[in-house]
Amino acid sequence: MQSAGSAGGAQITHTAYDDYKLQLSQKLIPILAIVTSVFNFALIVPDWMMIEDPNKRILVACIRAVYTVLAIYIGIKAKSMRSFRTFSVYVTVCEALALAIFIFVMLQYERFDFLIQAFGFIIFILVIFLVPNRTFNAVGLSLIGSAGFFLCSHFREPNIETVKFMAALVYIPTAIVLCAVFAASTERHQFREFIAKSRLEHMSSTDFLTDTANRFRLEEEAGRWMDFCRRQGMPLSLAFVDVDNLKGVNDRYGHAVGDTILVNLAKLFQRQLRSSDTLARWGGDEFVLLLPNTALTSAVTLMERMKASVDEQSFVANIKITWSCGIVEMEAGDSFQTILCKADALMYEGKHNGKDIICSTCSDLSSRE
Repeated sequence: MQSAGSAGGAQITHTAYDDYKLQLSQKLIPILAIVTSVFNFALIVPDWMMIEDPNKRILVACIRAVYTVLAIYIGIKAKSMRSFRTFSVYVTVCEALALAIFIFVMLQYERFDFLIQAFGFIIFILVIFLVPNRTFNAVGLSLIGSAGFFLCSHFREPNIETVKFMAALVYIPTAIVLCAVFAASTERHQFREFIAKSRLEHMSSTDFLTDTANRFRLEEEAGRWMDFCRRQGMPLSLAFVDVDNLKGVNDRYGHAVGDTILVNLAKLFQRQLRSSDTLARWGGDEFVLLLPNTALTSAVTLMERMKASVDEQSFVANIKITWSCGIVEMEAGDSFQTILCKADALMYEGKHNGKDIICSTCSDLSSRE
């Protein structure tokens, strides 16, 4: 079970890392697309100088013009992509087309200089590894492209000098290996940086003991969800929970036992919440539940179900745990602090009425075990 959980956690981490790489790539790709488009279009000039056949000139110019438009389209399209995998496919296809154009144009030159073309191909390899992509795709494309380059060069000029051919056969694979090593090293460094950044973000927004949201993150989520629910005409409820008599538990059994109770209680709450809900530890023995798209009656039903689950739960040292709760639904003009204060006041009303009570803004919905 532990290995399965670790694998699942690793999968989530790599998915988040892909999202992180996509965000970085989306900032860089438009610039690279513009540079690529300008450079590719500018190559029409040397093509016209090196190709004597007018029909071939026009064909090559049209191909470069189409690729220029394609590069600009990819640069624009990249901004709306939601998956790094999709982004990687687009980039790889675009690079494969550029490779095909490179070899095709090379074959149209009347004066074929193998070494010049080999050095041009090395520069092409450097560009492949410069553009954000999966390292596997870049290496695979470079190897396939190299094989195509050597085969087409031999087809175009069967009598290439052995020394020149062997030199290219050393330089090109060496360039691929060096680029692959550098790309892999950069990838590892970027991944470690992402992990460190993620941990810092997690620590800054998470309660250390219960692994729930802290006040800062709760206020952030509340602002976002309150705006969203108002725009969509959806209800939003908030529950303020205070564990009854936790100070007495700490005094009698020790703070370690009290901490264990808070951790177990947080896990019990979390299991019954949706991914859109937010559970936060507000204070020492206080929790706040933010429930978007949840009406007051549904929120009360949810908290009653949680209370029943707590009653069935066996806590450490067989300690009986109860809690008091205040629940409110967002009204027009309410701020986060407003609904929080309302829920807090209802929670204390339950405390004063004997504890172990759920109080809401509708008195008929108050309950007590």
